[in-house]
Amino acid sequence: RKIAFSTFIQYAGKLVQLVLAMITVRLIARFLSETDYGIYSAIGEFTLFFSVAANLGIFGNVVKRMADAPTDRNLFVNALVLRVGSALVFFGVGLVTLVATGSSSGFLLGSALFFGSLLFDYVTSVCDGMLQANYMMGRAMVASIAGRVVHTGVVFVLVNGYLFSTDYALMFLAPLIGSVVTMVLTFIFSWRVLEGDFTFDKNLMVKIFWLSLPFGIINIFNNLYFRFLPDFFAHQHLSQEQFAGFSVSFRMAQVLSLASTFLMFSVLPGLKQYIDQKHFEKARKLLRFILLLMAALGLLIVVAGSLSQLFLVDLLTDKKYFLPDFPFLFPMMLVLAAISYGYDVILLSLFALDEDKWLLKREAMAVCLAGVFFILSLGMFSAQSKIACVLLGALLGETFMVVSGYVKLKRTLLAKHIEHHST
Repeated sequence: RKIAFSTFIQYAGKLVQLVLAMITVRLIARFLSETDYGIYSAIGEFTLFFSVAANLGIFGNVVKRMADAPTDRNLFVNALVLRVGSALVFFGVGLVTLVATGSSSGFLLGSALFFGSLLFDYVTSVCDGMLQANYMMGRAMVASIAGRVVHTGVVFVLVNGYLFSTDYALMFLAPLIGSVVTMVLTFIFSWRVLEGDFTFDKNLMVKIFWLSLPFGIINIFNNLYFRFLPDFFAHQHLSQEQFAGFSVSFRMAQVLSLASTFLMFSVLPGLKQYIDQKHFEKARKLLRFILLLMAALGLLIVVAGSLSQLFLVDLLTDKKYFLPDFPFLFPMMLVLAAISYGYDVILLSLFALDEDKWLLKREAMAVCLAGVFFILSLGMFSAQSKIACVLLGALLGETFMVVSGYVKLKRTLLAKHIEHHST
């Protein structure tokens, strides 16, 4: 019941945020030209890569550890300091990289603003991890919605020129201001329910870091073939205007792929308790139900999304971003999103079973498998064949992880169940 309620609250909150995000994207996409929107999207992907790298698996580890100590103020504070510290290091590297490569002032300014937004999001994520472990995600959703309302309001002000004339770089002021609002609210909500004193414990931070690192590398590997490398190669294969259309479709598919992420982070604390208490049969039944649910949802988005592609692009942005020469583009992206539902189930389930090393090895194999197709795309002649090859690589990498992970998960839970009863 706790999992169901937490998930319902998150979906309800995310639905409100999604509507606000649709308004925001539509305002920005109609305000910017295709060329500027392509640059705007490139800034987002560049900064998000460093955000994923800086994550280091800390969020997932915090939720996992707080399932055992959901009100531990000392764990919360030290995880927060570690998370902010890692972000400052990686974001600093990102800015130095831009300066060293001679990026334009607009690209540099937009990246700096978005890095600031992501830094505040990192604080929010630790607060959310604590609230998730306590099944108090209603408060987190209130904070997120408040930040998104502010974000949307700032975009409206910017595109209408009420304060000053703006361009693609200054659009990143909106997420920065919205992130500050969300961070302040979630921190207040979190601090009120924490108990005990805290000290800045270097040993604890080092322990969290090393325990989180395998999961962080797993996350980096997955995002490389699932998101960042396809986006990078698409940028190489397409014109700036075509890439803007690719980005719009890719972002829609990425948003749809988050449906399983919210659910599985709701499932994680309860699943961890089942495993710790040796209720392996309950864990198996829970995961079987989740997999069936995700399979049905995946089929729904592939069919419905493919049939309404033009409508969705026009609804969320503008018809100018629709690419009629790439009819396979959005359906392939939707299939990728659907497969990612299964990936989230096996990832967080095996993570709860402490199978980090197994996941890490398989992710390295998946990156290599997808990388073969990314490289092959360079030898293709038409833009259509290049993009199809890139997306096929991402699909194969994600499918490999889901199939091998499901087999591993099934065998592991069965073995633990048999071992427990024989003991």
